[in-house]
Amino acid sequence: MIVSKTPLRISFAGGGTDIRSYYKHNKFGAVLSSSIDSYIYVSVKKQNSLFEKYRLNYSQTELVDDLENIENPIIRESLRYLEIDDSLYISTIADAPASTGLGSSSSFCVGLLNALYKFKGETVSPHRLAEDAAHIECDVLRRPMGKQDHYAAALGGLNYFCFHDDETVTASPLNISHKNLKKFNDSLIMFWTGITRPSESILEEQVNKNKENTDVLNIMKNQAQELSKILTEVELSLGKVGDLLNKGWEYKKKLASKISNRSIDDWYTKALNHGALGGKISGAGGGGFFTLVAQPSIHKKLCYELGKVGLSHHSIKLDSSGSIINEIK
Repeated sequence: MIVSKTPLRISFAGGGTDIRSYYKHNKFGAVLSSSIDSYIYVSVKKQNSLFEKYRLNYSQTELVDDLENIENPIIRESLRYLEIDDSLYISTIADAPASTGLGSSSSFCVGLLNALYKFKGETVSPHRLAEDAAHIECDVLRRPMGKQDHYAAALGGLNYFCFHDDETVTASPLNISHKNLKKFNDSLIMFWTGITRPSESILEEQVNKNKENTDVLNIMKNQAQELSKILTEVELSLGKVGDLLNKGWEYKKKLASKISNRSIDDWYTKALNHGALGGKISGAGGGGFFTLVAQPSIHKKLCYELGKVGLSHHSIKLDSSGSIINEIK
């Protein structure tokens, strides 16, 4: 059995500029993001001939004999893309729910491809994994999304990504001191809103409005570089980080009508009123996870106050690994 372990991610700045309709017309997009210590595990095993050709366990169970009848689009198109015709058992386990803004579909696609390449006896680079996963989701499945999640999941770590108009992607790991990394890591606190939502409707509106939102997206792109500089200063200022995230969240809300709502705005205001320095809803918005920056001494208070309105604390740390493979014999 081959098992891949692939991290989820938090995007801190520049989200939306990794979408093709933006970077194709503005030279490049830029995102600052990090993988986190929440993972998706994908296992792949050759299926016994006594069973159906494909036995698939994820949030649903599929028992099918024909590739065309596989309902899960990522599994179906990944098998087609890699030209795998073997009988397979594929299953997944995740540390966080799907549709919560942590890039789970992309992490799943990266992890599945990684395991399938290993099943074929091939070793590919993290960049190739990300490129293939982005191709399947963005080009084959035509999902209205960007490419940042695939690269964050495949490469891992805290990175400044550039998405160029010629479709190339460059990844620059932040040259951040151990002291600053720990300070930043310790300041992060995440809350689960309890809301799952399909991101497609939000992202489709955002894609359709990219031209009119160009000025806002240009600012958000510049924020990714600005945050990179803040994090690599000799003395890291959490106040500067929080202020930039706060401004970024205000810009993000302008991109589409369902990114925020009254409840989300109220929760965010409550967090700021009780000591948070800044933050944002992860992913497309509309629900999922709140990521906040606050002095560690404030975390307990935030957990108490936000707990009173139904938000639950989800412990996270930044992670340095991308998608990795274990083989169980």
